[in-house]
Amino acid sequence: MSDELFEVVFRGDVVAGQPVMEVKQRLVQLFNADAERIEKMFFGRPVVVKRNLDRETAEHYQSSLLKAGALVDIRRATVVEQSIAETLGSEPDASPAQDAQPPVPQHVDFDVAPVGADVLSPEDQKDFTPADVDTSGLSIAEAGADVLDDEHKRKFDDQHVDTANLSLDPSE
Repeated sequence: MSDELFEVVFRGDVVAGQPVMEVKQRLVQLFNADAERIEKMFFGRPVVVKRNLDRETAEHYQSSLLKAGALVDIRRATVVEQSIAETLGSEPDASPAQDAQPPVPQHVDFDVAPVGADVLSPEDQKDFTPADVDTSGLSIAEAGADVLDDEHKRKFDDQHVDTANLSLDPSE
């Protein structure tokens, strides 16, 4: 058995074809939390749903959330983000805490560089030598011009395809 620990991370993505509002409602039921707390999980920032899990338990959480329509990733455990289960005061199937706060990164160690600043340290920078490319033989066609010669164009025959007997089976 491995001592490696994992965490389940949600980024706000839902299963294709699933209405976001329905997924949010299912997550409210799954986490037994109020809708406002679940809404905060959909702000596009990664939220750790549960951490310090073995692989099998992490996959169980992933499966449960997938059934609810939420796409989550499993990754090796880190200490950067606060667990949403801790934040909500509950795990799926547990009762919620009354005074839980939204997930907040514990420490952010980065800043935005000013416009035009070098973002790489001098040792990470590589010498750049611009290439001398002769472009004198190139020309630009006018907008909307046909740039292919007739011999390079593909010929396509229009075909009528009868789709009257096709239908879509509504998904459940």
